[in-house]
Amino acid sequence: MDTESPERSAERTLAQWTSLLAEGDDEAWRWFHARYYLTLLRYAVHRSGDAAAASEIVQQAYLRIARHAKPFTSDEAFSNWLSCLVRCAAVDHTRHKARRHLLAERFAHWRASQDGPDTAWHASMNGEAALAEEALAQLPAEDAELLRKKYCHGSTTEELASELGATPKAIERRLARLRARLMDIILRIR
Repeated sequence: MDTESPERSAERTLAQWTSLLAEGDDEAWRWFHARYYLTLLRYAVHRSGDAAAASEIVQQAYLRIARHAKPFTSDEAFSNWLSCLVRCAAVDHTRHKARRHLLAERFAHWRASQDGPDTAWHASMNGEAALAEEALAQLPAEDAELLRKKYCHGSTTEELASELGATPKAIERRLARLRARLMDIILRIR
């Protein structure tokens, strides 16, 4: 790995830095992070209104930068591009958060209907439970059973990981993917 003196490193232009960034150069990423991270974080808080989610939004923007980086010669054009990436990541985060909330709400209604609530409430929720069951039926049996164990029977992630011989983190990722697939199915059914 070539190491350059700080003086020579400082002489690089934006076009050179962004070219190196597009190539995945570690030094370019350190330069980018030191120069832009706090600005992007503040912008993510401003766009989302959620300080707790800002770092996740910036992380999503970083992934997009890694995939789509290209040389820029103008600071203004580069800043506009970065703003656009953060704005899109904030919109996506808000959309995914709303979908997760809707899915959790539907599961809660379905679960409550399975626990034997009063007849009037049960009748009103019958359509919601049927929708959840119809969506679950479109998943592979093993995936549907995992969702039922977690959200209907109250199994912990650790219990599921132990049962399936996986790590809790792997189960969390799998559940996240399954929730997203289930939400897509529910939206198509409706």
